[in-house]
Amino acid sequence: MTSPECVGYVNSNMESAVGSLYVAEAFPGDSKDMVRELIDKVRAVFVETLDELRWMDEESKQKAQEKAMSIREQIGYPDYILQRKNKRLDEEYSNLNFSEDLYFENSLQNLRAGAQRSIKKLREKVDQNLWIIGAAVVNAFYSPNRNQIVFPAGILQPPFFSKEQPQALNFGGIGMVIGHEITHGFDDNGRNFDKDGNMMDWWSNFSTQHFRKQSECMIYQYGNYSWDLADEQNVNGFITLGENIADNGGVRQAYKAYLKWMAEGGKDQQLPGLDLTYDQLFFINYAQVWCGSYQPEFAAQSIKTDVHSPLKYRQVCPVLGSLQNLAAFAKAFHCARDTPMHPKKQCRVW
Repeated sequence: MTSPECVGYVNSNMESAVGSLYVAEAFPGDSKDMVRELIDKVRAVFVETLDELRWMDEESKQKAQEKAMSIREQIGYPDYILQRKNKRLDEEYSNLNFSEDLYFENSLQNLRAGAQRSIKKLREKVDQNLWIIGAAVVNAFYSPNRNQIVFPAGILQPPFFSKEQPQALNFGGIGMVIGHEITHGFDDNGRNFDKDGNMMDWWSNFSTQHFRKQSECMIYQYGNYSWDLADEQNVNGFITLGENIADNGGVRQAYKAYLKWMAEGGKDQQLPGLDLTYDQLFFINYAQVWCGSYQPEFAAQSIKTDVHSPLKYRQVCPVLGSLQNLAAFAKAFHCARDTPMHPKKQCRVW
C-alpha cells in the first residue's frame, strides 16, 4: 500500500508528471468549459451584489468591479503536459536519475533541482501564465500578485464538481470554491492589490474605514467559537479573517448564481430517494465538501496556527460559521428566528 506521505511527496516534487498521468486517466476534457461558465456566472454575481453594499462608496465599487472583471483563471492543467511532441515535460526532469533503492539520494536530487529552478527564474522575465501548482492537487488558489484564480483538475471531481451531477451540487461545491477564491481578491490581504496584481491602495478612506468595521463583526463572531476537539480553545478571529471573509462571500455568491441560473431557465435534476429541495441540495453539498476529521493533537495545533477556521465552523453539520450569516439557509431549512442558525445579528463583508 502506498502511504499518503509518499504520494504527497511525489506529487509535490514531480507535479507536472503526476498531473499528466492523472489528467490523461481521470479528467474529462469538456470539464474545462463547464467550469469556465461557472466562473463567469459567479463573477457576474459578485459584481452585481456590489450594489447591495452600503458600506462602500461608488468610487471604490467601480474599482472593485474592474478588479473582479480582470481576474484571470487557470482551469484543470497546462496544455503542454498532455502534448506528446512537446519536449518541455521531458526537459523538466532531464537532470534527474532516480533509483527505487535510494530514497535519500533521490530527495537530494529533488532539492538540488528545485534550487536550480528557483535560481534560473532570477534571470528570466516573470511568466504570468506559469502554473503555480500541479494538476493533480485537490485544492484551489488565488494569487494576489497575479490577480489570478487557479482550479487544478484534482479538485474538479465529486463532490465538488461533475458534469453528471445536479447543478445544485456543482454550485454548492465548486461554485462555492470559485466564489471563495474570487473573494480572496477582496479580503484583508487581497484588497491591498489592484487589478494588475500591484500592491496599491485603490480604496477611498470611507470604504477602508467601513471595511474594517464590517470585518470586526466577523472577527468577534468567529473569535467566540470554541472547538471541543482542541480542549475548547477559541478560534483566532484575527488570523482566520481572510478565510472567513472568503467562506462567507463564496457561499453567498454561489447561491445567488444558482438562483440566477434557475431563473434564466436552467433545468436541474433531483437526487433519487431524497426528499430535498434544490436549495437544500445546494447547502448539503456545501457541507459535504468541508467534511473531514482531525486527531485531537493536530486540532490543538491547528487552532493556534491555521489561517482557516476549523472544519466545524466551515461545514453545515454542526451548522455554524458562514451559514449563520446567510438568511437563505435559514429559509431553506425553516430555522426559526433567534435560533442559532437564524440569529438577529449577522455579519457580512461581501
